[in-house]
Order: sequence, then C-alpha cells, then structure tokens
Amino acid sequence: MSDTLPPNRRLKKPSTPPVVAAPKDPEPEHDSPPPPGATTSTIRPPKPKAKPRLTLPRPKLPRALSLLLGVMVVLSASVAVAWGARRYITTSPRFAIRTVLVDGNRRLPAEQVAGTGGVTVGRNIFELDLETASATITTEPWIEKAQVTRTLPSTVRITVVEREAWAVATIGGELYLVTRDGDPFKRVSDGDPIDLPVVTGITPEKVVADRPGVVAALRRALDVVEDMDRAGISKRYPIQEVHLERDGTIVMTIGKDAISLYLGQTRFREKIEQAARVLMELGKRKANPAVIFLDNEAHPERVVVRMR
Repeated sequence: MSDTLPPNRRLKKPSTPPVVAAPKDPEPEHDSPPPPGATTSTIRPPKPKAKPRLTLPRPKLPRALSLLLGVMVVLSASVAVAWGARRYITTSPRFAIRTVLVDGNRRLPAEQVAGTGGVTVGRNIFELDLETASATITTEPWIEKAQVTRTLPSTVRITVVEREAWAVATIGGELYLVTRDGDPFKRVSDGDPIDLPVVTGITPEKVVADRPGVVAALRRALDVVEDMDRAGISKRYPIQEVHLERDGTIVMTIGKDAISLYLGQTRFREKIEQAARVLMELGKRKANPAVIFLDNEAHPERVVVRMR
C-alpha cells in the first residue's frame, strides 16, 4: 500500500482546533480601590511669581550737608522772625517821630533844617536814613556839617555847623559870600550879610579852570585882612576892597578917602606893620595920601607915598 492518497478522493475537512480559554488573572491577594473615574480639568500655566522688592538701606547724608541743612532751617526761621519784627517797627505808631531837636543853627530856622533832611513829625523813625538825611542837609549852602541821630522811640536830633561869611567876592558881576578858608559857598541873596570886605579880581574862567587856586588866593586875601585888623589899621581905616592882580599882587583900598596900599606878592605881615607906621606919621603931619607903595620886593624897607 502506497503512502499516497488515491486520486479524486475527497479530503476530510480538518476539524477546528479546540479553543483554549485564557486563564483568569490571578486575584490580588489584597483589595485595592478601583481607579477613579476619568475627569476633565483645565490646566492653566502657573502664575509668575512676584519679584521680591529690593529694600535698600537709607543712605546717610554727609555730616557737612546735614549741618548745612540745619543752618538753612535756622536761617529761614530767623528771616521770618526778622521780617515780622521789621514790619512791626516800621508800621507801629509807637515809633512815629514826635520830637525833632535842632542844635547849632543860628541863621537858618529849625523847621528849614529839618525839612531839608526829610525829618518830619509823624514819619516812622526807622524809615529815616540817618546818613542820607545828614548828607541832604549839607546841600544847604549855609550848612557845613550835619549829623542826624535818633533816640527811641520817637525823638530825632539834628546837630549842624553853619558856615560864616568873612568876605564878599565879585565873580563875573555876581557877589558871592566867602568863608574864612576862601571858599565862595553861595551867591548873595536877600537877607545875607554884605557889610564885609569885598575881594575883586577873580574871573569865572579862573574859577572853572583852577578852583583850588582861587580858594587859595581868597584865603591869602583874608589873611591880609586879618593882619590889617591885628595891626589896628582897619579900625581907623576900614577896609573897602582887596584886589587880587593876576601876578599875585594884592592892592588894598582903605578908609573913607580910599587910600590904596600896594603890598606886592609876599611878606604881607611885615609890609602891613610898616604901612601902620607910615599912616601914623602921615596922620601926625595931617597929610592926605592917595597911594602908598610897599611892593619893593628887593628893598621892602623902601616906601613910596603919592599924595593927593
């Protein structure tokens, strides 16, 4: 018998293999909770953490700056106090001027002196600038010096030194009062003294070009007048005029008969003493001189007299 199958023999359908069931999973030895049911959740990104604040230590001010700030605070307070005090003293009726005292005035009335300096009753005493008031008062020609002081709460004192006129100078056809120092300080006006020696020979051009020289010349002329008084000549022969020549020569006119004395340029005191002796001798002789020349500088002892 052959191992091959006979032809056209139907083969039997193979039988389905048996299905072997998979063994059950072993039961766990311990019970465990069932897994939770599925849930839907929204996942948000985490919030950024806030940056921590950096706290720096408070810087300390330098000592010099601290002192400066302290000084500024003190000064500010001081200024405020000073302002308040100033406002009080400049507005309070307590410090209104009630009494004005004027000393040293002989020619000018006290009211005029005070008014020139702006010193008026009722004005606040602290508003009065003492230096300015003094300077303003000295603008008055008769006032040589002035000092203004105050005594709180309401008194102002004005002390003045007045000028004194010693001569009258003719300058450009105008008459000016002259001090003993030779200063032509004011033009002659009504009420001014004019019974004084008259000095001539000064021109306005000379005053403008050389005022110090003019003052010196006038002072020299008044020195001669003083020497005439000292020698006693002016008592008998009143001085009428002192003429100043351009070269410095001084010619005096004296007495009611207008006797001319030529005194030259220097050594006036010696010449005046000699003139006193000559006039005394002429008086004894009852002579009437017109001109006496005492201007010989080389030989001052020589005197020439021209009779009328």
